Amino acid sequence: MYLPLSKAEVEVEPLVENIPVEGKAPVEVLVIGSQFCPVGAATVVYLRKVAAELGDKVALVEVPAGPEALARYGVADGIYLNGKPFFFGPVTEDQVRAAVERALAGPSQDS
Repeated sequence: MYLPLSKAEVEVEPLVENIPVEGKAPVEVLVIGSQFCPVGAATVVYLRKVAAELGDKVALVEVPAGPEALARYGVADGIYLNGKPFFFGPVTEDQVRAAVERALAGPSQDS
């Protein structure tokens, strides 16, 4: 039994990931949390810079991690590029820029 629970088993339902692509710009970046570790925080800084440079070609949305993000998106943390999880582990600013530019080039180039 897990304490402080009073039951030997707990019923849960898995969350379903729901990362929409809303058509705000050719490239949509959704950041959920990603400030918990220096690697994620650095990636977000690079994304902000690249998004600012590319103007209306990139829509960058940052959402704090928490119950609201879990309910809306089905995930607690992550960086999503056009609805797909991206940037696992350390990346450089050049790698972030290249990924965004590939996404701008078209769907076959963004994975």
